[in-house]
Amino acid sequence: MVSIKDVAREANVSTATVSRVVNRSPNTSNEVVQRVWQTIRKLGYRPVIGRQSATTIGAVVSDVSEPFFGQMLKGIDQVARNHNKQLLIHNGHYSEPTEHQAIERLIGHCESAIVHSKWLSDETLIDFASQIPGLVLINRYIEPIAERCIALDNVQGGYIATRHLLNKGHQQIGYLCSDQFIDDAQDRLKGHHKAMAEAGIPVDERYIAACPPTEDGGRLGVYDLLAKGLPLTAIITYNDIMAAGVLFGLQENGLHCPQDISVVGYDDLVIARYLHPKLSTVRYPIAIMAEQAARLAISLSDKNRGKVTGQIMMPTFVERSSVQAPNLYQQTG
Repeated sequence: MVSIKDVAREANVSTATVSRVVNRSPNTSNEVVQRVWQTIRKLGYRPVIGRQSATTIGAVVSDVSEPFFGQMLKGIDQVARNHNKQLLIHNGHYSEPTEHQAIERLIGHCESAIVHSKWLSDETLIDFASQIPGLVLINRYIEPIAERCIALDNVQGGYIATRHLLNKGHQQIGYLCSDQFIDDAQDRLKGHHKAMAEAGIPVDERYIAACPPTEDGGRLGVYDLLAKGLPLTAIITYNDIMAAGVLFGLQENGLHCPQDISVVGYDDLVIARYLHPKLSTVRYPIAIMAEQAARLAISLSDKNRGKVTGQIMMPTFVERSSVQAPNLYQQTG
Protein backbone atom coordinates (compact mmCIF):
# COMPACT_ATOMS: atom_id res chain seq x y z
CA MET A 1 0.00 0.00 0.00
CA VAL A 2 1.36 3.41 -1.01
CA SER A 3 2.07 5.72 1.94
CA ILE A 4 2.56 9.44 2.29
CA LYS A 5 6.28 8.74 2.73
CA ASP A 6 6.38 7.07 -0.69
CA VAL A 7 4.81 10.14 -2.26
CA ALA A 8 7.22 12.49 -0.46
CA ARG A 9 10.23 10.42 -1.57
CA GLU A 10 9.11 10.23 -5.20
CA ALA A 11 8.25 13.96 -5.37
CA ASN A 12 11.43 14.93 -3.51
CA VAL A 13 9.55 16.86 -0.81
CA SER A 14 8.81 16.36 2.86
CA THR A 15 5.80 14.48 4.17
CA ALA A 16 4.66 17.78 5.70
CA THR A 17 4.62 19.32 2.20
CA VAL A 18 2.55 16.43 0.86
CA SER A 19 0.12 16.92 3.73
CA ARG A 20 -0.13 20.68 3.03
CA VAL A 21 -0.84 20.04 -0.64
CA VAL A 22 -3.50 17.43 0.07
CA ASN A 23 -5.18 19.70 2.63
CA ARG A 24 -5.01 22.80 0.39
CA SER A 25 -2.89 24.74 2.83
CA PRO A 26 -1.42 28.04 1.55
CA ASN A 27 2.23 28.99 1.09
CA THR A 28 3.11 26.17 -1.31
CA SER A 29 4.34 27.02 -4.80
CA ASN A 30 2.28 26.00 -7.84
CA GLU A 31 5.23 24.00 -9.15
CA VAL A 32 5.39 21.91 -5.97
CA VAL A 33 1.62 21.48 -5.84
CA GLN A 34 1.52 20.16 -9.40
CA ARG A 35 4.50 17.86 -8.78
CA VAL A 36 2.92 16.38 -5.67
CA TRP A 37 -0.44 15.78 -7.36
CA GLN A 38 1.27 14.19 -10.36
CA THR A 39 3.09 11.86 -7.98
CA ILE A 40 -0.10 11.05 -6.09
CA ARG A 41 -1.78 10.04 -9.35
CA LYS A 42 1.29 8.14 -10.56
CA LEU A 43 1.60 6.06 -7.39
CA GLY A 44 -2.13 5.69 -6.81
CA TYR A 45 -1.91 7.16 -3.32
CA ARG A 46 -5.16 7.78 -1.49
CA PRO A 47 -5.05 10.43 1.22
CA VAL A 48 -6.30 9.22 4.57
CA ILE A 49 -10.05 9.67 4.84
CA GLY A 50 -10.85 11.36 8.08
CA ARG A 51 -14.02 11.55 10.09
CA GLN A 52 -15.10 14.81 8.47
CA SER A 53 -14.62 13.26 5.01
CA ALA A 54 -16.96 10.42 5.91
CA THR A 55 -19.74 12.91 6.67
CA THR A 56 -19.29 15.03 3.54
CA ILE A 57 -20.65 14.62 0.01
CA GLY A 58 -18.87 16.59 -2.69
CA ALA A 59 -20.51 18.01 -5.81
CA VAL A 60 -18.95 19.58 -8.89
CA VAL A 61 -21.22 21.48 -11.29
CA SER A 62 -20.49 23.84 -14.16
CA ASP A 63 -22.28 26.88 -12.72
CA VAL A 64 -24.26 26.83 -9.49
CA SER A 65 -26.29 29.87 -10.62
CA GLU A 66 -27.96 28.01 -13.52
CA PRO A 67 -31.45 26.55 -12.91
CA PHE A 68 -30.45 23.15 -14.31
CA PHE A 69 -27.68 22.76 -11.75
CA GLY A 70 -29.90 24.18 -9.03
CA GLN A 71 -32.30 21.28 -9.56
CA MET A 72 -29.37 18.86 -9.57
CA LEU A 73 -27.97 20.18 -6.30
CA LYS A 74 -31.39 20.13 -4.69
CA GLY A 75 -31.64 16.41 -5.41
CA ILE A 76 -28.15 15.72 -4.03
CA ASP A 77 -28.79 17.81 -0.93
CA GLN A 78 -32.00 15.91 -0.18
CA VAL A 79 -30.12 12.60 -0.09
CA ALA A 80 -27.23 14.15 1.86
CA ARG A 81 -29.58 15.41 4.57
CA ASN A 82 -31.34 12.05 4.72
CA HIS A 83 -27.94 10.48 5.47
CA ASN A 84 -26.86 13.22 7.90
CA LYS A 85 -24.11 14.43 5.58
CA GLN A 86 -23.06 17.93 4.61
CA LEU A 87 -22.71 19.07 1.01
CA LEU A 88 -19.47 20.56 -0.35
CA ILE A 89 -19.98 22.32 -3.72
CA HIS A 90 -17.42 23.45 -6.30
CA ASN A 91 -17.95 25.17 -9.66
CA GLY A 92 -16.23 23.89 -12.81
CA HIS A 93 -16.97 27.10 -14.77
CA TYR A 94 -17.06 25.32 -18.16
CA SER A 95 -13.27 24.99 -18.14
CA GLU A 96 -10.95 21.98 -18.20
CA PRO A 97 -8.41 23.35 -15.68
CA THR A 98 -11.13 24.62 -13.34
CA GLU A 99 -12.98 21.31 -13.42
CA HIS A 100 -9.71 19.52 -12.71
CA GLN A 101 -8.96 21.79 -9.77
CA ALA A 102 -12.50 21.45 -8.41
CA ILE A 103 -12.32 17.65 -8.32
CA GLU A 104 -8.81 17.69 -6.85
CA ARG A 105 -10.13 19.76 -3.97
CA LEU A 106 -12.47 16.93 -3.05
CA ILE A 107 -9.70 14.35 -2.67
CA GLY A 108 -9.16 13.62 1.00
CA HIS A 109 -12.13 15.77 1.98
CA CYS A 110 -14.99 13.47 1.07
CA GLU A 111 -15.61 9.80 0.42
CA SER A 112 -18.57 10.48 -1.87
CA ALA A 113 -18.76 12.91 -4.79
CA ILE A 114 -21.14 13.61 -7.66
CA VAL A 115 -19.34 15.17 -10.59
CA HIS A 116 -20.82 16.88 -13.66
CA SER A 117 -17.85 17.17 -15.99
CA LYS A 118 -17.97 17.96 -19.70
CA TRP A 119 -14.43 19.17 -20.34
CA LEU A 120 -12.14 16.59 -18.76
CA SER A 121 -11.03 13.52 -20.72
CA ASP A 122 -12.29 10.01 -19.97
CA GLU A 123 -8.79 9.04 -18.81
CA THR A 124 -8.63 11.91 -16.31
CA LEU A 125 -12.02 11.08 -14.83
CA ILE A 126 -11.13 7.39 -14.57
CA ASP A 127 -8.02 8.46 -12.67
CA PHE A 128 -10.06 10.60 -10.28
CA ALA A 129 -12.46 7.68 -9.76
CA SER A 130 -9.53 5.64 -8.47
CA GLN A 131 -8.78 8.32 -5.87
CA ILE A 132 -12.28 9.02 -4.53
CA PRO A 133 -14.04 5.79 -3.44
CA GLY A 134 -17.55 7.11 -4.01
CA LEU A 135 -17.06 9.27 -7.11
CA VAL A 136 -20.08 9.16 -9.45
CA LEU A 137 -20.39 10.89 -12.83
CA ILE A 138 -23.73 12.45 -13.70
CA ASN A 139 -24.72 13.21 -17.30
CA ARG A 140 -21.59 11.42 -18.51
CA TYR A 141 -21.04 7.80 -19.53
CA ILE A 142 -17.58 6.20 -19.60
CA GLU A 143 -17.56 2.47 -20.37
CA PRO A 144 -14.65 1.39 -18.08
CA ILE A 145 -16.40 2.94 -15.07
CA ALA A 146 -20.00 2.44 -16.23
CA GLU A 147 -21.00 1.35 -12.72
CA ARG A 148 -20.22 4.91 -11.56
CA CYS A 149 -22.27 6.70 -14.25
CA ILE A 150 -25.81 8.10 -14.13
CA ALA A 151 -26.46 9.42 -17.61
CA LEU A 152 -29.28 10.38 -20.00
CA ASP A 153 -29.73 9.14 -23.57
CA ASN A 154 -29.42 12.53 -25.26
CA VAL A 155 -29.56 11.05 -28.76
CA GLN A 156 -33.03 9.75 -27.90
CA GLY A 157 -33.91 13.16 -26.46
CA GLY A 158 -33.02 14.96 -29.68
CA TYR A 159 -34.85 12.28 -31.65
CA ILE A 160 -38.18 12.54 -29.79
CA ALA A 161 -38.14 16.35 -29.99
CA THR A 162 -37.89 16.28 -33.78
CA ARG A 163 -40.22 13.31 -34.14
CA HIS A 164 -42.93 15.19 -32.22
CA LEU A 165 -42.77 18.06 -34.70
CA LEU A 166 -42.70 15.71 -37.69
CA ASN A 167 -45.78 13.94 -36.38
CA LYS A 168 -47.53 17.33 -36.25
CA GLY A 169 -46.73 17.87 -39.92
CA HIS A 170 -43.63 20.09 -39.66
CA GLN A 171 -40.83 19.69 -42.18
CA GLN A 172 -39.10 23.10 -42.22
CA ILE A 173 -37.57 22.78 -38.76
CA GLY A 174 -34.91 25.14 -37.44
CA TYR A 175 -32.47 23.80 -34.87
CA LEU A 176 -30.54 25.92 -32.37
CA CYS A 177 -27.73 23.86 -30.87
CA SER A 178 -25.22 24.87 -28.22
CA ASP A 179 -21.94 26.35 -29.41
CA GLN A 180 -20.18 24.43 -26.64
CA PHE A 181 -18.32 21.43 -28.06
CA ILE A 182 -19.67 18.87 -25.60
CA ASP A 183 -21.31 15.48 -26.01
CA ASP A 184 -24.77 16.72 -24.95
CA ALA A 185 -24.95 19.13 -27.89
CA GLN A 186 -23.56 16.62 -30.38
CA ASP A 187 -25.83 13.79 -29.21
CA ARG A 188 -29.02 15.87 -29.33
CA LEU A 189 -28.17 17.01 -32.85
CA LYS A 190 -27.53 13.37 -33.83
CA GLY A 191 -31.02 12.56 -32.62
CA HIS A 192 -32.44 15.37 -34.76
CA HIS A 193 -30.63 14.04 -37.83
CA LYS A 194 -31.86 10.51 -37.07
CA ALA A 195 -35.51 11.58 -36.91
CA MET A 196 -35.24 13.64 -40.11
CA ALA A 197 -33.58 10.73 -41.93
CA GLU A 198 -36.32 8.33 -40.83
CA ALA A 199 -38.88 10.77 -42.23
CA GLY A 200 -36.99 10.91 -45.54
CA ILE A 201 -36.29 14.64 -45.18
CA PRO A 202 -32.75 15.80 -46.07
CA VAL A 203 -31.20 18.05 -43.42
CA ASP A 204 -30.45 21.49 -44.81
CA GLU A 205 -27.55 22.88 -42.77
CA ARG A 206 -28.94 26.40 -43.23
CA TYR A 207 -31.64 25.46 -40.73
CA ILE A 208 -29.06 24.71 -38.05
CA ALA A 209 -27.35 27.42 -35.98
CA ALA A 210 -24.93 27.16 -33.06
CA CYS A 211 -25.24 29.77 -30.33
CA PRO A 212 -24.59 30.20 -26.59
CA PRO A 213 -27.00 28.12 -24.46
CA THR A 214 -28.51 31.24 -22.86
CA GLU A 215 -31.54 33.51 -23.26
CA ASP A 216 -29.55 35.89 -25.45
CA GLY A 217 -28.20 32.94 -27.42
CA GLY A 218 -31.74 31.83 -28.22
CA ARG A 219 -32.84 35.35 -29.13
CA LEU A 220 -29.88 35.93 -31.44
CA GLY A 221 -30.20 32.42 -32.84
CA VAL A 222 -33.77 33.00 -33.98
CA TYR A 223 -32.64 36.28 -35.55
CA ASP A 224 -30.04 34.33 -37.54
CA LEU A 225 -32.61 31.82 -38.76
CA LEU A 226 -35.13 34.50 -39.73
CA ALA A 227 -32.46 36.54 -41.52
CA LYS A 228 -31.86 33.64 -43.92
CA GLY A 229 -35.37 34.03 -45.27
CA LEU A 230 -36.06 30.30 -45.11
CA PRO A 231 -39.54 28.79 -44.94
CA LEU A 232 -39.72 27.95 -41.25
CA THR A 233 -42.56 26.43 -39.24
CA ALA A 234 -40.80 25.23 -36.07
CA ILE A 235 -37.64 25.65 -33.98
CA ILE A 236 -35.99 23.18 -31.62
CA THR A 237 -33.58 24.54 -29.00
CA TYR A 238 -30.74 22.97 -27.04
CA ASN A 239 -32.40 23.88 -23.73
CA ASP A 240 -35.39 25.64 -22.19
CA ILE A 241 -33.41 28.79 -21.42
CA MET A 242 -32.64 29.24 -25.12
CA ALA A 243 -36.30 28.56 -25.92
CA ALA A 244 -37.29 31.49 -23.69
CA GLY A 245 -34.99 33.69 -25.77
CA VAL A 246 -36.51 32.33 -28.97
CA LEU A 247 -40.03 33.20 -27.82
CA PHE A 248 -38.88 36.75 -27.07
CA GLY A 249 -37.09 37.01 -30.42
CA LEU A 250 -40.19 35.88 -32.27
CA GLN A 251 -42.28 38.51 -30.50
CA GLU A 252 -39.76 41.18 -31.44
CA ASN A 253 -40.26 40.19 -35.07
CA GLY A 254 -44.05 40.27 -34.91
CA LEU A 255 -44.38 36.48 -34.97
CA HIS A 256 -46.50 34.37 -32.68
CA CYS A 257 -45.87 30.96 -31.16
CA PRO A 258 -47.31 28.52 -32.05
CA GLN A 259 -49.54 30.15 -34.69
CA ASP A 260 -46.60 31.19 -36.87
CA ILE A 261 -43.72 29.11 -35.53
CA SER A 262 -43.80 26.26 -33.04
CA VAL A 263 -41.04 25.97 -30.42
CA VAL A 264 -39.65 22.94 -28.54
CA GLY A 265 -37.19 23.14 -25.65
CA TYR A 266 -35.12 20.63 -23.69
CA ASP A 267 -34.76 19.98 -19.93
CA ASP A 268 -38.28 20.74 -18.63
CA LEU A 269 -37.07 23.32 -16.15
CA VAL A 270 -39.62 25.03 -13.91
CA ILE A 271 -39.59 28.04 -16.25
CA ALA A 272 -41.10 25.91 -19.04
CA ARG A 273 -44.46 25.87 -17.25
CA TYR A 274 -44.59 29.64 -16.86
CA LEU A 275 -43.55 30.86 -20.29
CA HIS A 276 -46.20 32.13 -22.71
CA PRO A 277 -47.14 29.92 -24.34
CA LYS A 278 -46.27 27.08 -21.97
CA LEU A 279 -43.29 25.29 -23.45
CA SER A 280 -43.41 21.83 -24.99
CA THR A 281 -40.09 20.27 -24.12
CA VAL A 282 -38.02 17.14 -23.58
CA ARG A 283 -37.95 16.21 -19.91
CA TYR A 284 -34.49 15.76 -18.45
CA PRO A 285 -35.13 14.13 -15.04
CA ILE A 286 -32.07 15.77 -13.47
CA ALA A 287 -33.47 15.90 -9.92
CA ILE A 288 -34.24 12.17 -9.93
CA MET A 289 -30.88 11.42 -11.54
CA ALA A 290 -29.11 13.53 -8.91
CA GLU A 291 -30.82 11.68 -6.06
CA GLN A 292 -29.88 8.36 -7.62
CA ALA A 293 -26.28 9.53 -8.16
CA ALA A 294 -26.01 10.62 -4.52
CA ARG A 295 -27.32 7.30 -3.24
CA LEU A 296 -24.91 5.48 -5.56
CA ALA A 297 -21.98 7.61 -4.36
CA ILE A 298 -22.76 6.81 -0.72
CA SER A 299 -23.09 3.12 -1.54
CA LEU A 300 -19.77 3.08 -3.42
CA SER A 301 -18.00 4.65 -0.44
CA ASP A 302 -19.35 1.94 1.89
CA LYS A 303 -16.66 -0.74 2.22
CA ASN A 304 -19.33 -3.31 3.10
CA ARG A 305 -21.56 -2.48 0.15
CA GLY A 306 -23.14 -5.03 -2.12
CA LYS A 307 -23.10 -4.80 -5.89
CA VAL A 308 -23.96 -1.32 -7.16
CA THR A 309 -24.39 -0.08 -10.69
CA GLY A 310 -24.93 3.04 -12.77
CA GLN A 311 -27.76 3.66 -15.21
CA ILE A 312 -28.59 5.30 -18.52
CA MET A 313 -32.01 6.93 -18.20
CA MET A 314 -34.47 7.76 -20.96
CA PRO A 315 -35.94 11.21 -21.67
CA THR A 316 -39.66 11.76 -22.24
CA PHE A 317 -41.61 14.42 -24.12
CA VAL A 318 -43.81 16.90 -22.29
CA GLU A 319 -46.48 18.40 -24.54
CA ARG A 320 -47.80 21.83 -23.61
CA SER A 321 -48.91 24.78 -25.74
CA SER A 322 -45.96 25.87 -27.88
CA VAL A 323 -46.52 23.39 -30.73
CA GLN A 324 -49.33 23.06 -33.23
CA ALA A 325 -49.65 21.84 -36.81
CA PRO A 326 -47.97 24.26 -39.27
CA ASN A 327 -50.04 26.99 -40.85
CA LEU A 328 -48.91 26.59 -44.44
CA TYR A 329 -50.25 30.01 -45.38
CA GLN A 330 -48.19 31.88 -42.81
CA GLN A 331 -44.72 30.37 -43.24
CA THR A 332 -41.89 32.85 -42.99
CA GLY A 333 -39.76 33.44 -46.03
